[in-house]
Amino acid sequence: MLWVTWRQHRTELVGVLAAAVVLAIVTVLAAAFAQRTRLELGVDTCVPLPSGNANCVDLAQEWRNRVGLLLYLFQGFYLVPALVASYIGGPLFARELERGTHRLAWTQGISRLRWAATTFGVVLAFTLAGALALALVGGQTRSFLGTPLFSVPGSRPWDTFDVEGPAFVSFMLFGLAVGAFVGAWRRRILFGMFYGLLLFGLVRIGVSLELRPYYEPPIAVAQTPFVFSGRFPFSPTSPVPTDAWQVGYDAVDGQGRFVPQTRVKELNDEYGRLGCRPGQLTACDNIAYLNQHDVYPRLLYQPADRYWRFQFTEAALYTALTAGFVALMLVILRRRDA
Repeated sequence: MLWVTWRQHRTELVGVLAAAVVLAIVTVLAAAFAQRTRLELGVDTCVPLPSGNANCVDLAQEWRNRVGLLLYLFQGFYLVPALVASYIGGPLFARELERGTHRLAWTQGISRLRWAATTFGVVLAFTLAGALALALVGGQTRSFLGTPLFSVPGSRPWDTFDVEGPAFVSFMLFGLAVGAFVGAWRRRILFGMFYGLLLFGLVRIGVSLELRPYYEPPIAVAQTPFVFSGRFPFSPTSPVPTDAWQVGYDAVDGQGRFVPQTRVKELNDEYGRLGCRPGQLTACDNIAYLNQHDVYPRLLYQPADRYWRFQFTEAALYTALTAGFVALMLVILRRRDA
């Protein structure tokens, strides 16, 4: 059965593994080139002129021009699991069922469960190998991200969350499983490719927006009003660490009770209409105005030291989803009429 599976799917298997290895090698070389170019140009150490930061902007643009299309390697890592869901998972069983070639195995004394498990298991093993190769180098795509602006770094640890580590591996396996499930369910190649990709995308977006920011309760810090010195205000240093991930905001009153955002919006609109009182030189910004009305807006963030805990948490979540879709797929194939 293993030999038959290899003969049937060797093109996809070799293609997935070869593409992953090539992409990993290209990423390592391109990241080294991008980082070396940044150092040569002095992008990360540029000091803005007194009149503005045009000199640093020019350096950053020159760096982008030299790196060119290699900058898109970072986005490419986002596409890889989606392509696996559509082009590998979607047709995996749909091709056999749509063309009727599955009957050859089913009439040769091979159980449906064994046929499905062996086929999926072999493809899963090659996908896992490719995913590991990419996950090991995905973090190096940080070299392609942004440029620093004054004291704000060009990239943060959280920026590469989706393209490295155990989370990325789990995305690849989940993509394969969800595509294979949809293809086995509907028995149509194009249906499996399209709706497998769609379902994969919806789950990924939902998890990243609704679940990931709250794997652990975020840390809340109060927003600080502008500091006034002389005639002009200047913004205080952000209370959120530069390497943290800001996940949202809320507001509380003086007793720590949550204040609805509708109330915050009303006060901000009121401040926008009233502005500062004539001659007022202190406490003249919306944060101070909110504080005067017993409303204290806060920023919510996840610190950098939670990064790997979040990685393993998300990997566990997607592994559980993968197992669930595989189980459903096996049940469908076991009960499917020949």
